[in-house]
Amino acid sequence: MADLKFACPHCGQEIECDELWSGHQIQCPTCRKELTVPLKPEVSPLATFASAKPGQAKLSIGSSRAQRSASERTVAPQAVALEQQLAQAKAGQKGAALKWVKIGVGVLVVAVGGLVGYPYLRDWMVQRDAAAKSTSASTTQPPAATAEPAAPAETPVEKELPLLPPAWTLDVGQARIPESNANGVIAGSNFVVETARLDSMPGNIYLLRLVEGPLASPARAFMVYLRLNAGESILDRSWTISPDMKGKHVPQVVKLWKPNPRYQAQQKTFASGYVLKLEFGKTANGVIPGKIFLAVPPETEQSVVAGIFKANTSLAGAIDAPAEKPAEAAESAAEPLPTGATSFEQRYGGKR
Repeated sequence: MADLKFACPHCGQEIECDELWSGHQIQCPTCRKELTVPLKPEVSPLATFASAKPGQAKLSIGSSRAQRSASERTVAPQAVALEQQLAQAKAGQKGAALKWVKIGVGVLVVAVGGLVGYPYLRDWMVQRDAAAKSTSASTTQPPAATAEPAAPAETPVEKELPLLPPAWTLDVGQARIPESNANGVIAGSNFVVETARLDSMPGNIYLLRLVEGPLASPARAFMVYLRLNAGESILDRSWTISPDMKGKHVPQVVKLWKPNPRYQAQQKTFASGYVLKLEFGKTANGVIPGKIFLAVPPETEQSVVAGIFKANTSLAGAIDAPAEKPAEAAESAAEPLPTGATSFEQRYGGKR
């Protein structure tokens, strides 16, 4: 076969190799760098023979520059052998890829089978355990054994109420108590009842406090002073107050808010002109459930609170206290509500 002659593109060394290496990668025997054997030119054999010079040294693959072409010539591998090696390499890669594909398909089939069959397996295991327990109980329990008492019913979990903003109105017919935790607005700021408390005061008066923030120093609050007749209980009782109602048995309402957290809270008292719907349930474990709708003027602020609350109380004795003596009841009923800042503080423990 004919030889190819070309120069190394890296060091310029002339290289001569068999034409079977045409288009393949070889290593320059001088600089040891990788190069691609150029393709065989389409020339006539006479032209190739004429281009050869007598006595010219040639460098074959694997020979050094000092070696002569006549001393040793490297035989190139056959094209068939090269093709077989390439085919074997490609077949090995395809075989490895096919192997991993089969493994992946097998894992997927096992996973799908597990997901589909797990519910049936779980039900079968539950039934098996139940049958085993039943068999064990029947064999170990004596015939005359009495039946175990039924377990007490679980206490139902109270559903958490949403927080629905109420609509301010001074029309008692339009006032609605939403199925929501008590909340609203005081002096233009949102108000959420964090603490509700009911306490007794002298003169058969009860104080309901709906507070946001610390009970001793709230940021916002509504306080309702409820006056009852002698012998009346505050349990299972309701009030409906319209803006035109007045008198000693109309509850007094105090609105409390802090325009600035660094300063003392401000208060405003309402003896009438507001709307109130208030209901109390029965006490249980020191808690009295209740519902309220309270809206006070002016319309520009639209201060309102409405919803459901649970008032803590320590009035177990005060709520069921014995009725006042007739003379004391008559005197208490005849006594008018105090007026003025000093009398208000003495009666209700707060400030106007």
